[in-house]
Amino acid sequence: MKEIKREVDRWKNKAETVADKARRMLDDDRRANRTRFCGWLPNPKERYCLGRDARKTVQAIQALIPQGKFERVYYESAPPGHVASPPEVNSSTSDRGDTVTDSRASFFEGIMNDLDDEKLKVIGIYGPGGVGKTTLLEEVQKKLRNEKRLFHLIATTTISQTRDLKKIQDDIAYALSLDLKNETSEVGRRDLLFRKLQSDPTKKVLIILDDLWGPLDLKAVGIPAGDESRGCKLLLASRFKDVLEQKMHADKTFHLEGLNNNEAFRLFEKIVGDKLKDEELKAIAAQVVEKLLGLPLLIISVASTLKYSRVSAWKNALIKIEDSNIETIVKLSYDHLKSEDAKSLFLLCGLLGGTIPVELLLGLGMGLGLFEGFNNTVEDSRNRLNTMLDSLRSVCLLQDDGDDMETVTIHDLYSEVVVSAPFRSQNSLMMNNSYVSWPKEKLEKCWAICLVNDYGDGLAEKMRCAFPDLKIFVLSQIGSFVTPIHRHDVRDCCGLDFTSMEQLQVLYLRFIHITNLRSSIGTLRNLHSLYLDYCIVDDVAILDKLETLQILSLAGSQISKLPKEIGELRNLRSLNLYDCDSLMIIEPGALKGLVHLEELYMRGSFSQWIVDDEIPTESYNGRLVELKSLRKLASLEISIHDPIVLLKDDGLPFGTLIRFWINIGNTYGRGFRGLRTMKLQLKGCDGILSKERVQKTLQKTQHLYLDGLGEFKENAHELCIRGFKQLKHLDIKNSPSIKYITSSLNDLLTAFTDLESLFLDNVINLEKICNGPVTPDCFRKLKVVCIEKCHQLKILWFLSEMQRHVHLEEIKICECDSLQAIITGDVGKVEVDVDDMIELPNVRRLDLRKLPKMTSFCTRAEGAPIQVSLPRLESLVMVGLLGLEKILHSEPSIKFSGLKSLKIKESKSTLSIPKDWILKLPNLESMEIASSPLAELVFDLEELKVTGEVEILSRLSTLALSKLPNLWRMLKQDVQLQGISIFRNLKELSVCKTRLSFLFSMSVAKCLREIEDIKVEDCPNMKTVIVDEEGTDDIIKLPLLKRLSITRCPTEKFFSYPHGKK
Repeated sequence: MKEIKREVDRWKNKAETVADKARRMLDDDRRANRTRFCGWLPNPKERYCLGRDARKTVQAIQALIPQGKFERVYYESAPPGHVASPPEVNSSTSDRGDTVTDSRASFFEGIMNDLDDEKLKVIGIYGPGGVGKTTLLEEVQKKLRNEKRLFHLIATTTISQTRDLKKIQDDIAYALSLDLKNETSEVGRRDLLFRKLQSDPTKKVLIILDDLWGPLDLKAVGIPAGDESRGCKLLLASRFKDVLEQKMHADKTFHLEGLNNNEAFRLFEKIVGDKLKDEELKAIAAQVVEKLLGLPLLIISVASTLKYSRVSAWKNALIKIEDSNIETIVKLSYDHLKSEDAKSLFLLCGLLGGTIPVELLLGLGMGLGLFEGFNNTVEDSRNRLNTMLDSLRSVCLLQDDGDDMETVTIHDLYSEVVVSAPFRSQNSLMMNNSYVSWPKEKLEKCWAICLVNDYGDGLAEKMRCAFPDLKIFVLSQIGSFVTPIHRHDVRDCCGLDFTSMEQLQVLYLRFIHITNLRSSIGTLRNLHSLYLDYCIVDDVAILDKLETLQILSLAGSQISKLPKEIGELRNLRSLNLYDCDSLMIIEPGALKGLVHLEELYMRGSFSQWIVDDEIPTESYNGRLVELKSLRKLASLEISIHDPIVLLKDDGLPFGTLIRFWINIGNTYGRGFRGLRTMKLQLKGCDGILSKERVQKTLQKTQHLYLDGLGEFKENAHELCIRGFKQLKHLDIKNSPSIKYITSSLNDLLTAFTDLESLFLDNVINLEKICNGPVTPDCFRKLKVVCIEKCHQLKILWFLSEMQRHVHLEEIKICECDSLQAIITGDVGKVEVDVDDMIELPNVRRLDLRKLPKMTSFCTRAEGAPIQVSLPRLESLVMVGLLGLEKILHSEPSIKFSGLKSLKIKESKSTLSIPKDWILKLPNLESMEIASSPLAELVFDLEELKVTGEVEILSRLSTLALSKLPNLWRMLKQDVQLQGISIFRNLKELSVCKTRLSFLFSMSVAKCLREIEDIKVEDCPNMKTVIVDEEGTDDIIKLPLLKRLSITRCPTEKFFSYPHGKK
């Protein structure tokens, strides 16, 4: 078995958290209806904040979709020393350090065992920075989610030195599907979270608190403690034992120590590989490893640095780290960097700390002159930045975040090293949040200040010191630099004075209320980058005095007007107005004067553009024609409410764009982060697609969303005259003109060669996906197909097309009235042999809903079914399939032995699960049968022929049966289950609105060793739970049963005997 890559597992954990929340929300809905510089100061560390713009759960899901597109999900070979179980737990940074060691494996098992001990409510892990505590917590969470055994819900958050109470609460509430954004008071947020955690004592919740630097008041957060904790358990991580034991009162603590020499050497050897075949290097390596304190973080960094170095570099490294000083060890990798700019970038990352958006590094770096002069374009600087980031990752000074190209993460240990004077060997000072106790003469030498969550009454007074050398000043209410899940309260810093910061090049303010901007900001004559993100700014017109300004960000700020004075910023190269939802006025000239502007971001902002030249200029608000002056524009994010504007206005710079997100008609729909996106809600303006500038843009579009295409083209591939050469995602909705996605009557057509997902909704005249011959490259990368309300569509694909669809992962078809089968034989062509099988090797999700004419998954041209293999199918949903019985009982049958989740609803079949299916579902974990009025029986085991001891549905943990008014028996069996064990891992059973008279027979009840929760509602015939039909007079033990809920049922007893028995 090949080892799954770490970034894949990280993505999977994130996706599962969001998916769990989405499911619970749906359930609730149903019930309710950016110069070189030499001094830095890091702010205290923060970790990951989920989602770039996750104010809504759907946006979080959309953000995760492109991150999940992995070229490969596994390593080609297993790492040395790998063991199968438990998972890898010793590395703290990247994939290259994942090796399980004996010491870590036993440590891991100890934690897992104690999590299962109900007497232990608070468990702590302590150890030095870089030892792997965070990675260990990630692995614990991963295993718990995979097993789905100990906890119903898992919430995790990072505390850090500058704790942000709101963020902690938000992280926990997010995992609980609790919305706190409308509650602003601390007491109100605390009480809501507390009540949520105590609302259901039968649900066990694990709260993971990472990076504790001191005591945390659990009650202030809203976390139950002591006797109030009930089903809530805490798993804590800190560098300090006393914090866990004395301050947080941990019931048990674990000391995570560094790797022993053998383990550390194995990890080092894994990274440098064949280098250690040289005996001289092997001997040096052994000595180097002894100096690295057993910390995986340092081992990985040094090994990565030496991997491609000569013997002389190895010997030099041994000399440099002779004293095992952490600063010296880190400096070894730092000095290995050939670019001075890359070194300065590392210092900048150390200043900010935690997880940092790459675009923020770009803006701050350009402001500080980190890139090679300002003759380069912003895009050139971005490319230079990415190269520098790669060099930092190559020596593990930054964490490897896998496929996440939008953020970078620096370990908190490295941030601490960066702030130390011995590391920099310079006399510059870095100021952190404890600067207030430093003498005034030291403050005046400061090059960089970064303050997070420092809003004492004397802040403005303290900042009145002279800062003649200050180059960068960062002040933020929250510690995370990624986009917040929702807006935080804005703090009032009306006394903030910039007059003593004449050399300031970068000013970053976030969640600040600035009322005296006019009185001081005009003195910043050297300012290159200005960020006023999520701030309240009374007047931005004063910014016209900042003649050297090149980067201006007002993202999320509460401004209602973009004044014409902004147009005086002739050197401005990037303007960010993202999420300025209060922006209603763009004065004439505000954009036209920005002749050097290369980037304009207005997503989620002003959209009421006008184009009528007959209106006097002074009356214009948001004149789209001003964009024509921006001849250097390369990146654009814009919404245009009225599509008619594009019909009237020519010469817009769409065709020359490198990056874009263009939304015409203010449409919504799916989003794919980082892709060139065009969204068009045409509203009858089909002629827009014929415009040359639009056609040029379509050629570069990666995600196209079309809504309301009336009478234009019958074939989707003809919408772009020169072809969709880079399109990855196609989304068409409410477009009756489309009959085919591709159509060619004679020559082989080449189209959609990079398409990964296809979404069609209410394309009512769609007849076929492919009409006529296409080349093998067409659709060869297709992974996701989602088709809804396409009532003329009878089949999706022909048998002859299936060889190109080996990458399919998800198929969803809903409300297609004419669909008969997903795959069918080609009329007039030689088909596969009778014994052959159609295999879709990568399909994981199959969702079929309300398809009244569908009777088979795959048929021959004459209608005979063909066997289909779906070896990796995990989720199968079938809703409202009138021909379900034919599909389920068709021979040859569908094969999906890897199925984990099965849902059947609105069926007309009397038997829910075919007898021959029962033995073919060894991996099924959850099953739901609902709203099927004719269903009389779920499982039929009668006359089931088995050899030896057989386990049936051995992994099934959740079974839900509801709205089955004719269901009289859950399981039909012979008198004894001879050689059969069933429901061995069933944990939760929910039965609602059936005519069952009992749940289990004696022989079945004996198998229920893991049952925890039984819930029965509205079953008028339910008189007992277990019935001893066999008359065995045995004792039934249900050792893990925690809740038995029987509501509106005439149940007289839990256990009953047959007539004539005791």
